[in-house]
Amino acid sequence: MSNWAQTTNRPSESRRNKLAAAEIKSTLFDTAGALKLGRKHRPDYLMVVLMIVLSFVGVVILFSITPALTGGDNDASTKFMLRQAMFLVAGLASFFVASRVPLDFWRQHGAKLFVIALAICFVLPLMGALKIPPAYCTLGACRWISLGSLGTFQPAEFLKFGTVLFTAGFLAIRCARGELNSYRKTLIPLGVVVLAALFVLAIMQKDLGTSISLAAIVLVQLIVAGLEMRKLAAILGVGAGLAILSIIMAPHRIARVATFFGQGDATADYHINQAMIALGSGGLTGRGLGQSVQAFGWLPEAIHDSIFAILGESLGFLGLLVIVALFGLLLRQIISKVDYIENIYLRLIVAGVFSWIAAHVVLNIGAMTHLIPLTGITLPLVSIGGTSMLFIMASLGLVFAISHYTMHRKVKAEGSNEDASPISGRRFGRSRYANRSRVR
Repeated sequence: MSNWAQTTNRPSESRRNKLAAAEIKSTLFDTAGALKLGRKHRPDYLMVVLMIVLSFVGVVILFSITPALTGGDNDASTKFMLRQAMFLVAGLASFFVASRVPLDFWRQHGAKLFVIALAICFVLPLMGALKIPPAYCTLGACRWISLGSLGTFQPAEFLKFGTVLFTAGFLAIRCARGELNSYRKTLIPLGVVVLAALFVLAIMQKDLGTSISLAAIVLVQLIVAGLEMRKLAAILGVGAGLAILSIIMAPHRIARVATFFGQGDATADYHINQAMIALGSGGLTGRGLGQSVQAFGWLPEAIHDSIFAILGESLGFLGLLVIVALFGLLLRQIISKVDYIENIYLRLIVAGVFSWIAAHVVLNIGAMTHLIPLTGITLPLVSIGGTSMLFIMASLGLVFAISHYTMHRKVKAEGSNEDASPISGRRFGRSRYANRSRVR
């Protein structure tokens, strides 16, 4: 092509980019500058049912092994059960609040929530090093705030919630300006912020599992936003290099990797060996509720990171298949919303929540089945943990609120007679009628 032809094509391409950005902006905001939501209709109640069922599974399995955890002390077991019940009630309350708060509130304050959460996560290890309450440290890591008799609060969960909101808002605006693939205006500023968060989590708090889940949130949101594959590959390369570096810098992570490849000593192998014994002893149908042996102090973190192994011991292989299927259905219900939402900001929130929960499920189950090295991450909604329950349910409350505004028809391939989406190059149908119950 001649230089003259190339010159004449540039304005046309620039004009097309501006038109695409303007069209994206028109799907983001209405004339008053508020989020454009469309017609409100019945939300996705199946997602709520799945959330409650999984939470109930966690409560039942916890109650079944409480005698083993407390040595038969009735007073201790009652206190333990009441605390978990309180966590569940708090989680359901956070779901209700998040589902009722106007979506524009999250757009306006998402960045502030992220900064507050990151600041708390940064200060916490410093307070722990100086032994300043209420910082709570254990096993060489300072990740918690002590709440006395109520237990502890883990601000890293708050940070993940803030990351979903902040990144969604940041990328939505960059899409509206046609700057998503710009290194200077998008990728470098976002990279600096994300690296700061990962430094706080992986280095200062020594929490690689949470770091991986936070990175997964941002990565999936970039994919859904439409980042160029070449730039995505570069980000993945940098991320892999940083992950390897963080492992090399920490002896306990090197030991976990060595254990995974069969090179660990008896002490390093203990946790995964006990997990495999629990899974194997469950057989096809399990020992039964209340019959767990590993819960009697043999399996570390039985009600936290290792809850999947306890489930396998109690419910067997068939029970685990049901649990995995429930998680699969929940994740499907979440990600299915993406192809029904025209507003890119809302799509990115849904994608972030999906990747957050999916990362936890994959990392936890993968570690307990010896498919990946141990990461020390909980199973969402099932493992005991008030902070995790609080923010996982709040994030699902956000998705539930967004499901009020999905479109009537799934995204169509280009070439249909429907209105085109400037985000994905596909096409959307009209809003659903109010009497439609859920996405199909």
